[in-house]
Amino acid sequence: MRRLLILPLGLTVIIALAAFAQAGAKDLEGFNPAQEGAPYVLDRDTCAQCHPLYVESYARTRHGKVFMQGGTNDCEACHGPAGRHIMEPVKGSIFSFKDSSVRAERKNGVCLQCHEKGVRMHWRGSSHDMANVNCAKCHYVMERRTPKNLSINEDSKMACFQCHKERRAQLQRSSHMPLREGLMDCASCHNPHGGPGPSLLKTASVNETCYQCHPEKRGPLLWEHPPVRENCANCHDPHGSNYDSLLKLKPPYLCQSCHVVQFHPSTIYDGSKIVGGGGSVAQQQLGKACLNCHTQVHGSNHPSGPRLQR
Repeated sequence: MRRLLILPLGLTVIIALAAFAQAGAKDLEGFNPAQEGAPYVLDRDTCAQCHPLYVESYARTRHGKVFMQGGTNDCEACHGPAGRHIMEPVKGSIFSFKDSSVRAERKNGVCLQCHEKGVRMHWRGSSHDMANVNCAKCHYVMERRTPKNLSINEDSKMACFQCHKERRAQLQRSSHMPLREGLMDCASCHNPHGGPGPSLLKTASVNETCYQCHPEKRGPLLWEHPPVRENCANCHDPHGSNYDSLLKLKPPYLCQSCHVVQFHPSTIYDGSKIVGGGGSVAQQQLGKACLNCHTQVHGSNHPSGPRLQR
């Protein structure tokens, strides 16, 4: 009877990457035609003669430690064969990720030779891929800056804020997700490498993403509120708001954006009617407005709750 040898995941990765380093990158000549036919050096110390600081800092990274198991020149696994570069170290003789003339697609292709599985399986065709975002825009390989994910900054949000400055501003609003407190980050909801949902969400829809932390809103519910079932973002702005509970507008104006001609009220009230006058108008404007009575706005399971009051 044969026995299956099951290796720990970390050891499996080490063996695979070590073998990859030994063989050299799969198609580096294809990424940089100038290296076609160039010989491999297969010796990290040779690179260290000219790039000692890079090699020293890289050796302390996860890539450096894993590739070291192969006992070979792992620099060439990403930068291509260095034989021609050593003889004539000019631009183009080695694949450089800093070369602005090299398309992001080619640079990313080097990384994707190893990293196109798991959370990165949706990268091709994703919005970041279509926008020609380079892996090195968010990740730094040559130095250990973060405990994991090779992020360019210890605070992973800073990588996102390089481009998404409006989200950084929204995060400073009074009502916000706990990103400022460090209890979550952008990747808690989004997969920057591509996902099955819109806006790089990790799930297939906005609601499914919200239900990961708010399962009590999922239902099933006896009386459902249609806009809630459709999309949580109809009423909430998940990136930050100046209104309570991340609402896009202050009640009752948010409710009245839909409910203007049925039931009550049938009139949109302005600021002059908020105070004074008494009666239902003032009552609907103060406190939580419509939510003073319609407390189960996300949906009700009470037999007498068709108007989401119970």
